[in-house]
Amino acid sequence: MPVILLQNIIRKITFTAFALLLFFLNPTEAIAANFAVTSPWIGFIASFIAGDTVNVRYLSTWDSNGNVVKTSSPRSGEIIIAIDAKDAENFKIKKNKDLRFLYDELRMTKEQFYSACFDPAMLPFIAQSVMKIMSEEDKARYTYFQRRLAEFQSKIESTIDSGRHLLENTKILDITGAEGTLLRSSLAGAIRPPGTVWEGWKKGDTRALKAALDEAQRRNWLILMDPWTPEVIRLEAVRYEYRLTLAPPSKDQDYFVFLHEIFLAIWNKTKNVKTK
Repeated sequence: MPVILLQNIIRKITFTAFALLLFFLNPTEAIAANFAVTSPWIGFIASFIAGDTVNVRYLSTWDSNGNVVKTSSPRSGEIIIAIDAKDAENFKIKKNKDLRFLYDELRMTKEQFYSACFDPAMLPFIAQSVMKIMSEEDKARYTYFQRRLAEFQSKIESTIDSGRHLLENTKILDITGAEGTLLRSSLAGAIRPPGTVWEGWKKGDTRALKAALDEAQRRNWLILMDPWTPEVIRLEAVRYEYRLTLAPPSKDQDYFVFLHEIFLAIWNKTKNVKTK
């Protein structure tokens, strides 16, 4: 065999062996799994755990009123993460080998689930369920996902600390449908009516609602709403000047930037107002 031919064969064998060695020594360089998420709330969390949005694709987003609207369908090869079977059914996704559920059955109303996505006590458990699915489908990045989950928890705590420092003396009448969960976990001055009173307001007890709004106005408390404030309550609240309606999130926004902007929006509205 000619020397040159033999040298070429040796080079090819050496290169192949070297490439295989690099692959096994660097498993994170393997092709990452691609995920499609039905809920933009879960998309926020999955994108954070993935470290970027390249491998996480949203199948829905929020409109200007905070409603979740479908924007896409799953693609071949994607692992689909749905909240539960009913959620998948709403997206017309049939049970298949690529479909994964966060829960066998979500035992919450839509309002309760939205609130849970702003609840510092609930978010780590939701994130852990998301991470479990992602790591099972992308085992090479398990350790990385674990680190991101720990960072997720840390960012929740730092966001709350920042908000508490910014709004420590602020008084708020919280009539939000979801976002107030974050505030009530952070601020002593975020006042929410008891559950029975809240349900009464939702059913049309405008007399009691108006009395609470009048008292908030008298004390210079900010009347705070969000896109999910029940319409019957919103219609009464918009009659009062000192109010603020928080914006819905955007899927292109970092989740923790969005949470911080909630605190910042309230601070900008209340910074020059003295309560009574």
